[in-house]
Amino acid sequence: MAKQQKTGSRSQVNETKHAAKTKIVENKPLVQSVNDYLSKHINVFLWISMGLTLLFSLILFDPKVSLTGDDSFYIIRASDFLKKFEYPSFQGPLYPLLLSIFLAVAGLNLTVLKGVSLIAALGFVYLTHQAFKNRIPALLHVIVLLLVSVNSFVLYYASQTYSEMFYMFLQALLLLVFFRKFIDVEHVDTIKQDVKRHLLLALVLLSMALTRSIGFSALIAVLGYFTLKKQWRNLWMGAVSFIVLYFVFQGIRYLLWGDAGLQFSSQGSGLLQKDYYNAAKGNEDFAGLVKRFLENSNLYLSKHFFNMTGLRHYELIQPVMPFLTVIFYLIFITGLVLSFLKNRFVFFTGLLSGAFLMVTFVILQSRWDQNRLIIPVLSLMLLIFFAAFYYLSEYRQLKALYWAAIVLAVFMFLRELAFTSQKSRQEQSAKGKYGGLTPDWKHYLQASEWAAKNLPPDAIIACRKPSISFIYGKGRNFYPIMKVPSFSSVNFFEKWEKEDIPYTYFNYNDLTGKQLSPPIYNAIKGYYEAQLFIGERFYLFDRFPDSIRERIHTDLRNAGMNFYTQPDTLARLIAAEKQPPVLIYPDSLLIPLIKDNVTHVLTANLRRNSVQKDGMIINTVERYIAYVQDKYPDLLTPVQKIGSDDDEPAVIYKLNYERQKAYLGINK
Repeated sequence: MAKQQKTGSRSQVNETKHAAKTKIVENKPLVQSVNDYLSKHINVFLWISMGLTLLFSLILFDPKVSLTGDDSFYIIRASDFLKKFEYPSFQGPLYPLLLSIFLAVAGLNLTVLKGVSLIAALGFVYLTHQAFKNRIPALLHVIVLLLVSVNSFVLYYASQTYSEMFYMFLQALLLLVFFRKFIDVEHVDTIKQDVKRHLLLALVLLSMALTRSIGFSALIAVLGYFTLKKQWRNLWMGAVSFIVLYFVFQGIRYLLWGDAGLQFSSQGSGLLQKDYYNAAKGNEDFAGLVKRFLENSNLYLSKHFFNMTGLRHYELIQPVMPFLTVIFYLIFITGLVLSFLKNRFVFFTGLLSGAFLMVTFVILQSRWDQNRLIIPVLSLMLLIFFAAFYYLSEYRQLKALYWAAIVLAVFMFLRELAFTSQKSRQEQSAKGKYGGLTPDWKHYLQASEWAAKNLPPDAIIACRKPSISFIYGKGRNFYPIMKVPSFSSVNFFEKWEKEDIPYTYFNYNDLTGKQLSPPIYNAIKGYYEAQLFIGERFYLFDRFPDSIRERIHTDLRNAGMNFYTQPDTLARLIAAEKQPPVLIYPDSLLIPLIKDNVTHVLTANLRRNSVQKDGMIINTVERYIAYVQDKYPDLLTPVQKIGSDDDEPAVIYKLNYERQKAYLGINK
């Protein structure tokens, strides 16, 4: 009897427990059920994301280099490292050094080199998953993985030789290391463990900084996190560890290359200018930097972020919408503040993306306007964006935002998927060596190939896109003309007055159409020193020797030519213009070509607006050569033309400057 009672009692207890458990399951909020389901199957979403990333990366695979040429420069620096042991400094050395390994094995094989980015893309997805797993809400984890895995803007870089995807891989590695070593475990038992984890963190941070200069913003995020969390020991140890490793690297660099300059010094001076391509306009002041920050915020947030995430209908030319910028900042700041209170992992991710964006918006010229400049942190921006909805939904009055976040994520996923599918179809129809290229680019690339095959082995060809020509020319030597250097008009006038230089100058319009006698013509060309542009006016400066100046002036008057000898007129014109004058010395443009043994020049009709043939072209090379040719009319001899006159041709010219060498006293 007692045994039966005991058995019955135990049965009642089990039934009670089962009933209670059933009741708990039945009463579990739907929100929690969704989170539990996603968390339980989180590895499934990893493999789905990896599969989608691989699938669309292969479908979108582009066998050509991009037309910007920046991706080709990484290959050139890798090649120069292999052939000449040159340090690849300009855009960050680590990525070209990595490419050099594959270049040494497979040669200039674009498919292999692009495969590095594909591997980095898959590594980025995997490391991001490992970093977020069981550390952030499963819903946010799944949203970020899926939205990135079908985003054609991101996946484009999985088949390019840009450094974006490799940087994203390192960024995901940083998250994993920081989460495991500094958030999962805030304090360690021994000083040895502390030093090891800080050196590991510093190594990852240094790798990011050596891949892209913007990687230094990650150090700001790390030190900012330690400061806000009042982890003073981590703060000073983190800073010291990075500094020590950085100077160790600089020491190695000095021993191997005799150079220990700052990585960003070559870029930094240009970035601080009002115009990156015209130093004569001076450096940006504080008000200009604030204006730049606001302009870039509008460009990269209201336009590019909302475009890339499917929240705006994509258009090639799209206006900014400042109210969208304000909305983004409100959502981002909300997510950052709430994650500070609720989830340290999400908070650090927000700091990492925030530091990246702030530095980017301050240092970059708004005229560049390229979505690739924020691609590396798009996934982090998405996390903090949706984190705002998620954590706001934990307040009873706002719990509907949880479902709003899901609806928004599904909408964005479908929009991205549709756009990526469309891009995939376009890519399939544009396969081939020149697939999808407009005539201007097709002729430019064909001219590069022709030059590589038909010009002498020691020929050096100046052009606007030397990195692209290098790829299509199978590694031949192309010389960059990226901008037309101008000089300080202020220094010019100060020197003129101080030294009382006997300049004779002409308004170019006064020379046009005049029948000049050979002595006058030869004198003007022979002693021609500078060109000055003041608004729409164009002046030529001659410096006639004392022995012939009066005679030349007399001949000019007899020929009815207007000329001037005093700077007063120019000073008044300059004061009336809003834009600073542009001063050009033709010989200063010619001398570098001579000293660098440039033998040919490739001119083209590359469109400013890639989708419209309107006659507006990227005319940097043409202007550069025209300034020199204006002084030396016999400079060019045509060698080969690709394309007809009415079909955006490219032309290769031979440079003739034996006479100019003698005139300039250059023996080489």
